[in-house]
Amino acid sequence: MSQLKVLLIQPNYRRIYAYAKNKEITPIFPPFGLAYIAAVLKKNNIPVKILESNVFDLNHEQIKKEIEEYNPNIVGITSTTSMIEEAHEIALLCDEKIKVIIGGVHASSLPEETLEKFERFDFLVRGEGEFAMLELVQKKPLEKIKGLSYRKNGKIKHNAPRELNNQLDELPFPSRELLPMDKYFSAGAKQTPSDYILSSRGCPYQCIFCADHLVHGRKFRFRSPENIIKEVEELHKRGVKDWDFIDDNFTLINERVEKFCDLMIQKGLNKKMSWRCANGIRVDRITLELLKKMKEAGCYMVSLGIESGNEEILRNMKKDINLEKVRMAVKWCNEVGIETRGLFMFGNLGENEKTMQDTIDFAKSLNLDTASFHITIPFPNTEYWNIVKKEGEIYPKNYRDYIAYGNVIFKHGELNEKTLLKMQTKAFKEFYFRPKIVFKALKSMNSLRKIKVYFNAGIAFLGINK
Repeated sequence: MSQLKVLLIQPNYRRIYAYAKNKEITPIFPPFGLAYIAAVLKKNNIPVKILESNVFDLNHEQIKKEIEEYNPNIVGITSTTSMIEEAHEIALLCDEKIKVIIGGVHASSLPEETLEKFERFDFLVRGEGEFAMLELVQKKPLEKIKGLSYRKNGKIKHNAPRELNNQLDELPFPSRELLPMDKYFSAGAKQTPSDYILSSRGCPYQCIFCADHLVHGRKFRFRSPENIIKEVEELHKRGVKDWDFIDDNFTLINERVEKFCDLMIQKGLNKKMSWRCANGIRVDRITLELLKKMKEAGCYMVSLGIESGNEEILRNMKKDINLEKVRMAVKWCNEVGIETRGLFMFGNLGENEKTMQDTIDFAKSLNLDTASFHITIPFPNTEYWNIVKKEGEIYPKNYRDYIAYGNVIFKHGELNEKTLLKMQTKAFKEFYFRPKIVFKALKSMNSLRKIKVYFNAGIAFLGINK
């Protein structure tokens, strides 16, 4: 049996997002989904390469040249909803003898439509892709590969879903050696070089706007503290000084986090490295005691998934938190000295100008260090998407419109583009143009680069939302 050679491609989202064209302010994160797939393929002695067209800002001509030079048998592409058309354009660059596989959240959300609309995708992987990809490369009979969708005799076939991987400790660490790790960037890093760790998958909560469960399911699955520490030690040997937990639910099980923190302290790693939870943690899954332990173990920043400053809107979105829990979480973080970023959303179910102003006022009442105010996107096959399709209108001309800044893709109730963009701009101005916040920002800007990033970010945002 001849061995197949695999090329995994991260599309260039700078072609889609207006703000991303400003390289000074664009956070660039590693495609760990591809890096985990690559690690599993490498463990099984399959030649694999990752083409990072986003970091290097590659155009189609450059991507095509890279594909031709590597000459793979299989190309795997990951894609969000906003990137699916770009992903297909990349697929069209491949020689027809190459088999192209599409994966990621959009493929998992709308597998039938994706294969119907985008003819150059030969196969589609639903859910987590490591082992479906491995079996495909190993030439297992198509009908026996769980989680795979494909065409047969002119019809689209969807195999049974793949069971969720409950043994995350058995996965090899992501293949960072195939990625330009020194090129990834986030303004929030305390030290450099910095990195990223994924310690869990899945979410048991029911938030109506979230599409993550379409890939990772509702069951929370996690790596052991001992396994995470092994990865931290590996990063330390490579010279990494800082990392970000990119989990959706890092603190869901307090005991796991406490054990991880104890190991950090016992091994002295808390004196050598620092870490943050910038992707967001739930305000109801932390305690003062846990935050103290996290601080001692090297944690210096957390993002809090607050979403709204209105109790009714929180109930509508099934967030399952209340404003008092938010206040306590921020208070505890302040008390132990952990920086806080509030994550807020405009355009949730039942919103109007008053409820959005409630969110602005609530954000300002909290002693947060920073805040972000996103416009909600009803992503395909989420509960909110189905509600808006039935009761309102989704009107993008293409999936490239599914972006959170400078664009609104739906109308529902009192929500429309003019109102949402106005309130988003108002929120940023009211929150950040306060002496307290300006002073905090100046204190945190310990480098010329950081000052430049924050300045350019403000200019870029105000320019997008004119």
